[in-house]
Amino acid sequence: MRLGAIVVVGATGEIEPPDAARPRLLRDPGKNFLVDGPLACVEIVGRSMTERLIERFLSAGVEVVSVLIASEGYKPRFRTSFDKDQVEIEQVKDVPAAIRQKIKALNDAGIDHAFLNSADVYAETDFLDLFYFHREAKQAVTSSFDRHGALALWVVDCEKAQDPNLEISLDQSRSSAASYFIREYVNRLNHPRDLRQFAEDTLRGRCESRPSGKQVRPGVWMDDKAEVHRRARIVAPAYIGRGAEIKADAVVTRFSNIERDSCVDCGTVVEDSSILENTNIGIWLDVCHAVVSGNKLLSLGRDVTVEISDVSIMRPRSGSSNNSGKRVRNKDNAGSGGSKKEQSKPLMWRSDAVFLSGASKMSSKGPVIIMELPEQLKQAQVKEFMSELRPLFESPHPCIVLDCSKIQDIDSAGVEMLLDCLDTAMKRDGDLKLAAVSPASAIVLELMRVDRLFEVFDTTDEATRSFQVFAPAAAPQSQPWYSSGYGLADFKTAN
Repeated sequence: MRLGAIVVVGATGEIEPPDAARPRLLRDPGKNFLVDGPLACVEIVGRSMTERLIERFLSAGVEVVSVLIASEGYKPRFRTSFDKDQVEIEQVKDVPAAIRQKIKALNDAGIDHAFLNSADVYAETDFLDLFYFHREAKQAVTSSFDRHGALALWVVDCEKAQDPNLEISLDQSRSSAASYFIREYVNRLNHPRDLRQFAEDTLRGRCESRPSGKQVRPGVWMDDKAEVHRRARIVAPAYIGRGAEIKADAVVTRFSNIERDSCVDCGTVVEDSSILENTNIGIWLDVCHAVVSGNKLLSLGRDVTVEISDVSIMRPRSGSSNNSGKRVRNKDNAGSGGSKKEQSKPLMWRSDAVFLSGASKMSSKGPVIIMELPEQLKQAQVKEFMSELRPLFESPHPCIVLDCSKIQDIDSAGVEMLLDCLDTAMKRDGDLKLAAVSPASAIVLELMRVDRLFEVFDTTDEATRSFQVFAPAAAPQSQPWYSSGYGLADFKTAN
């Protein structure tokens, strides 16, 4: 029996066009806002799901693998140099028609049976066992499923599939007389969070697939030309991809993966996160439980994707930057501390920082001033906004609440302004509190490690009430603090 395979790489969800007037919070979790191409072609721990799928088919004895690309103008890039006689790549517009034509071509070439697999389903099943099940069932098409339901993976009898009445498509709901149960590892690549799940599963050893590159010490994989500074720390398990750069004092930990040609700058901590290819992460940041691609960050905890406009925080990486100091290149001591004197930590906030655009509303409740911040908190508007805000700090004990409900785009200058306002208020024995912080701005505050410096409340009313002072009951100075005024009248001390 001769076997073939058809792998269909489908289009991702539509990307909405950029609009400067719209918030840059991309809310719909069902759409792929993170990357421009199909998720199945995104490199994760060194290779894409599509490439891994092709390799599994070839290792099972499949003679020809036809890759049908349904994303117009997209050309996948594979790390492995496949033989052109074994792997064919073709752009198609009408997927069902292309599948039928390809099955006919395989039949004409003497291929008896073909696997039909959506690249969005990565299954580590025994393909030969699936084929034998299909052959014994003597059906035109055999479908598959796992404990979560139907899968976009079939085996097709190429000769019987020539029947014009036989429906052949990627519709997983289509019934079949024979259905094969898959007990092994399956990843349905429906959302960018599934990329993160696959990285974690690979590093944990939950699946057969392993990270690319070389395991330089237990649980730490480093790929070709990966560079790790001597003062960086890599905590196993973790993956550092081809040409990736981890700079001084950075930490990569808890099943994180840094993909090809990405850079984690000085002092930044990447924890339980995936940094996709060609991404530059700025200095002294915290990236936790996230997937990052270029200047877009998917917060897995909040299930939202945010586009970061400040290139000093994160950006697509156009080229590899120069890293001063010594590096470790694929050495066993990657992540070990150096003996040289520690460099001083770069200042995150400048004393001469400029400040932001005018607030739209201001109100007061007793001594508390409430100011509503605008949608854009960026460097270009800070000065004007600060000129409106500065008089509020001239009174003694300023009590200020900043309503952050409308903020959707904040850069480092905006964060500098918030820190400057907090510092000024506290110097005058007052305080500044934040209310109704939007998910977009909350993510930036967490990234820049300043979220713990502010008291944050769900509403402005809660923030206002927090300024109320409850004085303790006064006790006569002749009595100890635990006397009757505190309900401890019978308390006795030892002589």
